[in-house]
Amino acid sequence: MAEFKNSDAVEDDLQEETKGRKRRPKGLLPTPLLRLIIALVAVIVVVVVVVVAVTATRGGGEASDYQKYMTSVSSIVKQSDAIGAGLSTLLTQPGDTSRKEIQTKLDGFVSKSQQLETQAKNLAAPKELVDKNIHQFFVMVMTFRREGLESLEPSLMNALEVEDTDVAAEQISQALYYLTNSDFLYTTVFAKGATDIVKERSLDGITVPASKFLEDPDLASKASAQEIISQLKSTGSLQAVHGVSVSKVMAQPDAQQIKAGQTYNLTSSEELAFQVTVQNQGNMAEKDVPVVVTLGVEGETPQKVTVSIPEIKGGEKVTVEVKGLNPTDYGVQATVKVEAGPVPGEKVTTNNSLEATVIFKL
Repeated sequence: MAEFKNSDAVEDDLQEETKGRKRRPKGLLPTPLLRLIIALVAVIVVVVVVVVAVTATRGGGEASDYQKYMTSVSSIVKQSDAIGAGLSTLLTQPGDTSRKEIQTKLDGFVSKSQQLETQAKNLAAPKELVDKNIHQFFVMVMTFRREGLESLEPSLMNALEVEDTDVAAEQISQALYYLTNSDFLYTTVFAKGATDIVKERSLDGITVPASKFLEDPDLASKASAQEIISQLKSTGSLQAVHGVSVSKVMAQPDAQQIKAGQTYNLTSSEELAFQVTVQNQGNMAEKDVPVVVTLGVEGETPQKVTVSIPEIKGGEKVTVEVKGLNPTDYGVQATVKVEAGPVPGEKVTTNNSLEATVIFKL
């Protein structure tokens, strides 16, 4: 028959069993759970390290891209600003310069600005600068500078050749406004926008370069343009000089050169013509220059034919053919007189004409 212990006996047995076991210190987690937690912590540490490393690498690459871009921008605007400084000096302090020197300098400015615009278009810009149209505004700045210079060159050269400079001053003013507007776009849109992005992305050490093409924006006003023209025209070597001359006369169909004071035998022909070469000995373009050939015999009404040269630039030679004159009678001495001009403002006219004697033969 089974033996049952009373409650006191059971309690004594439990106490004895508890004494025999090794007790776990309070607050210590079971070993398997502790190992799992340590492993998870290790994984987390590794992940954090990797993320930090990747972020640092990505940030470093982004900073490098921005730095490379801004270095290129700095090089371009430095060269562009040098053009602007040279242009300002040319317009406000021309010194003893010639029209040819002005033309050469303007040609150089235009050519260089075209190259810089191309460089700007070919820049590899950071993605965000492109996405927010910041880089596109930089290209626009360089386009404005190129277009302004291209427009200024013919306007300025024309102003030096015409008497009425009102239209030329308006054209010069408009060309210069392209240049001052390029400064506004650069500072207000490109530089500000690029700087904001650099700050937002915490790209320390990245600086957006400054740029100023024209130091004096008032240079673009029409009043300033008029002053520029007046100053250039008052410069000794740029003062207006008017004058044309008869450079050469050829009689056809004989291909005979006619010189002043000489006598020539010419073929009596229905193809009679005089090829007259006129030279502009001044520095101003002359328009509608008359060329007159007169052929006559003493005591008779002379024949006269006039042609016009639409335009002849300073220093240029233009040849025109004068037809419609009939040969005088065979064996009779006739006088041929060739005249060019005079043009408005011409002071020396001694070389505007020549006379020679001609005798027509069968």
